[in-house]
Amino acid sequence: MGIFGNALSGWHLLIIVLVVLVLFGATKLPVFAKGLGQSIKIFRKEMVDVQDDIAKDKDKRSDEHLDRETVTVPESQTRRASEDR
Repeated sequence: MGIFGNALSGWHLLIIVLVVLVLFGATKLPVFAKGLGQSIKIFRKEMVDVQDDIAKDKDKRSDEHLDRETVTVPESQTRRASEDR
């Protein structure tokens, strides 16, 4: 059984590889693979940077939350709010 069940067997994949070689040529494939590899490397680096930024922001928000003072509402304001309903 091939990669996609019975849809693609070993012979099908070989034919696809040969067609790609004919279309792009053997000289362009290494350049294409190098560009693809660099793109993947940049994408992974950016993903790590975004995850780091999210973690820093989360830490910063939790630190700010701990620094806040609790706010108490006078009873007269809570009574008025309940009476307005």
